[in-house]
Amino acid sequence: MDVPPDITKSGVFVGTSGYHYDDWNGIFNPTRPWASQLATMTDSQQIDQDPLRFYQKYFSFVEINDTFYTEPTLPHFLDIQSRSKESMLYSVKVHQNISNTKEYEVTLGQGMMRRHITAVSPLIESGRFFSFLIQLDDQEYRTQKKLDFLLKVAGVAVSERIDVHIEFRHISWHAEPVLTALKNAGVGICNTEIPRLEHVFPLKAYATTDKGYIRYSGLNREAWCPTEKPASPKERVAQRNARYDYEYSDEELLERVKGQLVLHTKTSLLAIVFNNHFQAKAVRNAIKNVRLLDERLK
Repeated sequence: MDVPPDITKSGVFVGTSGYHYDDWNGIFNPTRPWASQLATMTDSQQIDQDPLRFYQKYFSFVEINDTFYTEPTLPHFLDIQSRSKESMLYSVKVHQNISNTKEYEVTLGQGMMRRHITAVSPLIESGRFFSFLIQLDDQEYRTQKKLDFLLKVAGVAVSERIDVHIEFRHISWHAEPVLTALKNAGVGICNTEIPRLEHVFPLKAYATTDKGYIRYSGLNREAWCPTEKPASPKERVAQRNARYDYEYSDEELLERVKGQLVLHTKTSLLAIVFNNHFQAKAVRNAIKNVRLLDERLK
């Protein structure tokens, strides 16, 4: 794949959710060599074997998403920081015990957020941190208790001038009082696209802070809500991959770029993230998106 132009000086950053998946090998990432081949490789070729360094040849933004399942740690982000280019920006997905909790215990949530802040401090201190992302499930409907919990937990970071965005997926959150509450609390909203089911939050170009955020997960309606529960870890991975097995057409990307440009006029920085990761479709769409934006931003 050809390296796209750098459009970051315009304040727009495009990337993917995650910087490496096993099924990207041989499609985006170089095929892993045999151990005996490493000794004969040039320095540049060996750097390409580091997925994060290779990714940064193409993009200046990535969403760290493994933190949704495993709470972030300081050593992990010290390592990421040590392998980051100067212009790199990161968002970090918060752990599911915040975004998908059923208890809404504010004290516990705030404690976890403080640990998140400590863990990602290398990125914050180097100016490479864009925002935390609190991603709700599309079955997570709105209640005042949930909104209060989210704002109080996010407030721990906001009070230290650290950005937080919330991704709502259920349509019940699509309401003016929610947007007003986010704006008043200094919390960003993440505009998101998932398959157009009746219960989902529509794709918009909303901004409640001076940082815009858009995520695209594809439109694979049939695979989004499987009727059968996976019987094994292998089946669980297969279901996940099917969910994100979607590639936006050039016409679909052009339509979404129009919305991105609208949001760009409302914000100082804009992050655009593709989450349709299966078989590196997110990479291809992100590269095309950069090229379309480059033509229009000029």
